[in-house]
Amino acid sequence: MNLKKKYHGLWLVMIPFLYYGCHGENEILLKIKVKETGEVDRALEYVEVSLPQRSMYVKGMKMYVYPPNNEEVICTQIMESPSSEHKGRSKVKLVFPVSIKANETKVFTVRTTSNTYPEAYSDLYIKGEGVNLVVENKYFSASFEKQQGFKGDTLGAGHLGSILIKGEDEVRLQRKHPNLKIHWAPNFAKEQLEYKTMAHMTNPDSVFISSKGPFCFSFSRSGCVDGYEKIGLKGTYKLYAGLPYFIFSSDVYFKERDTLNLLRNDEMTMDSLFTHVVYSKTKDEHLELPLYKEETMSYLEQYPIPDDTPWLFFYNKTKTYGFGVIRLLYDNRNTSGGDAPTQNRHTKITASRHSGRYWNRRLIDSRNTVVPAGSRYREKNAYIVFKVGDNIPTKTIAYYSKCLNNPLEVSILN
Repeated sequence: MNLKKKYHGLWLVMIPFLYYGCHGENEILLKIKVKETGEVDRALEYVEVSLPQRSMYVKGMKMYVYPPNNEEVICTQIMESPSSEHKGRSKVKLVFPVSIKANETKVFTVRTTSNTYPEAYSDLYIKGEGVNLVVENKYFSASFEKQQGFKGDTLGAGHLGSILIKGEDEVRLQRKHPNLKIHWAPNFAKEQLEYKTMAHMTNPDSVFISSKGPFCFSFSRSGCVDGYEKIGLKGTYKLYAGLPYFIFSSDVYFKERDTLNLLRNDEMTMDSLFTHVVYSKTKDEHLELPLYKEETMSYLEQYPIPDDTPWLFFYNKTKTYGFGVIRLLYDNRNTSGGDAPTQNRHTKITASRHSGRYWNRRLIDSRNTVVPAGSRYREKNAYIVFKVGDNIPTKTIAYYSKCLNNPLEVSILN
C-alpha cells in the first residue's frame, strides 16, 4: 500500500475534527447580523444562513445561538443540501427562529458547547416514509401521499393532495369528485396527448429530503412525466413550525423544442368550500367577488386577473376560513436571458366538476405554441391558510405578503 497516500487520506478525514477540537468551550464560531427592512413587526421568522466553511461543521455537532440582551439561548437546526459547486458534497445551513421589530437590527452569536440546553419547542410533525408524507403544524395538516386519481391515474407521492385547516371551523381542502390532488401544477398539454401534471411524475430522477425539523422541513423531486420527456421538472416544498404557510418553488425547463397548447402553474383546485375570491389590484386596492355568481365569471372573462397579481385568496364568508397564494417569484426567461414564449398570460378562476372552483396561472392558453429548447418557467409561491376576522378579509394575507416580499437582511460579521 502507498503509505504516503494512506496518511494523506487520513489527514483529510481528520481536518474537521481538528478544527472542532481546537475551539475552546463556548468559543464564538460566527456573529450573524439580522436587519428588519420591511417596516413590520415580526413575531416569528426563521433565519437561514450558510456556514462560510463546510469544515466548521462535524456531523452530530450542536450549535446554539445567543441573542442580544441575555435573551434565551436558541437551539439551531442544521440543514444539509447538495452543493451546486462541488458534486457529491453538501452545503450546511443553520436555521433558527427570531422575533424582531420593525426597522430593528439584532446581532446573534453562534457557539458550540457541551452544555445541554432544552430542545426547542416545535409543532412541526412529519409522518411517513420518503416523500409519501403527512406534514403538520398548529395551523394545518398537509398530505403529500400517493393516491389513485381520476380515470385510474396514479398520482405520485410528493405532491400536495389535501390540506386540513385546523381551528374552530376545521375543514379539509380537497377534490373528492373526481379524486384529484388539490395542487398538481405545473401542468401541460399538447395535441394527441392526454393533459398531464407534475403529480403524474411517479418515478422521479432525483429526490432530496432535508432534515426533519424542528423548525423547517423541505423536499424536492425532479424528473419528467411519461409522454412529455422533453420537459424537465423540479419542485420543492418547504414547511415551517409555527407559521400558517408553506412555500412551493418550481422550475419547468425545455430540454428540446416542443409544441404545447396549454402550460399552467400556481393551480389550486378545491370542492365548493368557499364563497368569495379576493385579489390584489394595486398596492392599496383589492377586489372581492362572489365565486358562484354568473356575473363574476363573465366579468373575469372580460377583465382577467393579471398573471402577476401579487396575491389572491378564496374565503368562506360564513365560516371565515381562507386559503390563498402570495406570489414571490415569477420568471419566464430562457437560459440565454431572453423571454420564453407565452400566449394569453393571465390568472384564471375556473368552474370545475361538482361545483368545484380553482385558480391557476396560464402561461400558454389553448393555442398551439412552439417552445424552443432552453425555454424556462420558474415560480415561487407561498400558500397560506388563515382566519378571516375584523371585517378586513385581506388583513392576514397583506401582512404575510409584506413580510415575505421584504425578507430579513442576514449577513455574517467578520
